[in-house]
Amino acid sequence: MRKQKALLLFMLLLAITSSCKKEENPVPAMREKGRLSIRIGLFIQAGAVASLLKSTNAVEDLRVEIYDIGGTEVMVFERAADMPDQVELDAGSYYVVAHSNNSLPAAFENPYYYGRSEDFTLAGNGEETAVVNCELANTMITVVYSDNVVNNFTDYYTVVKTGADSLVYGASETRAGYFAPASLSVYACLTWDRGGTPAVKVLSGTIGNALARRHYEINVDALPDNGSSAISIVLDETVDSTQVIALQEGGMETGEGIPAGGLIISEIMANPAALADNEGEWLEVYNTLSYAVDLQNLVIRRDEADGHVISASVVLDPGGFCVLARSETAVDVACYVYGSSITLTNTSAQLSISNYGSDGIDGSEIFSVTYGGTGFSVPTGASLSLNPLHMNAADAQSGDWWCAAGSAYGAGDLGTPGGANDDCE
Repeated sequence: MRKQKALLLFMLLLAITSSCKKEENPVPAMREKGRLSIRIGLFIQAGAVASLLKSTNAVEDLRVEIYDIGGTEVMVFERAADMPDQVELDAGSYYVVAHSNNSLPAAFENPYYYGRSEDFTLAGNGEETAVVNCELANTMITVVYSDNVVNNFTDYYTVVKTGADSLVYGASETRAGYFAPASLSVYACLTWDRGGTPAVKVLSGTIGNALARRHYEINVDALPDNGSSAISIVLDETVDSTQVIALQEGGMETGEGIPAGGLIISEIMANPAALADNEGEWLEVYNTLSYAVDLQNLVIRRDEADGHVISASVVLDPGGFCVLARSETAVDVACYVYGSSITLTNTSAQLSISNYGSDGIDGSEIFSVTYGGTGFSVPTGASLSLNPLHMNAADAQSGDWWCAAGSAYGAGDLGTPGGANDDCE
């Protein structure tokens, strides 16, 4: 009996001790919450040129993001319209971002709006209001051509480029382009008829530090031949201000700085049958870049024996083809005739395109390919043609992606000079 009483007393003491320990380590209280209201304003400030600004999404369509003060995203609303009147958050420090969720390096009719609130601290059981003012966060560019250009040139366009991205403003382009704020390059390419022969004038310049919330209107004015030329840029920032950029004719990306792989050789006619070799040889160049280039001063070379510096301005559009021919009778679409300075052997040779450098010899190589040999032999009466699915520098150097052309042209040889290549089976 005494043993049973002792056991009961021990169990009672154990229960009391366990209860005390639980009271010493209570469950942590939940963090206090506060309530946040968000107000968003949208301000269009590009010289108040509303007619040139595509209407952005309404305020209720802006994306809203809440971050803690350390930059960690804690809450997102895809549309401001989806937010409740008040948002419940843990007590702490935050900021709010709102934007139109369409940021691109360059695009037509694509204004991007962005705003960030001031940092704020939300107390437990407290209330705060965050104000986010969204403004145009990119640069707006329009291009206007003078009457001189419209009346004297048969074709014209302007390329505005930032990094690897660009927009082309054609003769009838009136839309506004929007760019991430950065240094912008401007190239205007103007074509006219010089006695039945197309001639090209290229104007170029830069906007050194294009700013957000600004509208730059590029005015292009020129006359053919040695007539006067000018590009001026009117900067609209609610007050009139004109910035005239430095102008250089022929300054488009030319024989001094085309990157490796920017141009490739896409077709080679080394052994024509309908014409003699000294009449019918040609090679085709393809522009892989997203902007136009001028081939003037580039060096084309066969092995180390034959070389030729392109002496005329030849502007090649992005994704465009240019046929460099040995004679004027080789093809109807030749954009340049190099004459007898280069001969294409019927067996094997290396063809290359290089920048001029300081003397025409030390310039950096843009592209080279060696034709001939196993899997890359030269057909008779047909060009060697690069598979149109492999129009890049890496694949163009391999004979695996070349084949004999099958389409007839000119006097009866096979090839697609100046146009898209035949498919390789």
